[in-house]
Amino acid sequence: MLGMWLHKVLPEHHLDDASKDTIKLGAGLLATLAALVLGLLVSSAKASFDAMNTGIAQAGAKILLADHVLADYGPETKDVREQLRNIVMSSIDRIWPEEKGPQGWVTCGGILRRCREVL
Repeated sequence: MLGMWLHKVLPEHHLDDASKDTIKLGAGLLATLAALVLGLLVSSAKASFDAMNTGIAQAGAKILLADHVLADYGPETKDVREQLRNIVMSSIDRIWPEEKGPQGWVTCGGILRRCREVL
């Protein structure tokens, strides 16, 4: 409807092929810029997720290494290892509180609770 109205209102030199090509070029440029911005947004979110994931994995590995080193020192480090275990469990509870997912779904909190039971 808007196009039909503009066709009647616009002067004839705005409706020739050169004007149409200019409009198509502008629309293509806008679409390309929008795609570029969305691609950069997704890339930034992925980089942030990967950095957080790597940090969590490294922290877990360092905690396990500390626990193994303390275990090598013998039974006198039992209290320190228990404190370390309690600190890790409270951190897990703070970061990933108990989550209720749809029926039958395994939540991140549920998986972490099962890991805690094994430790």
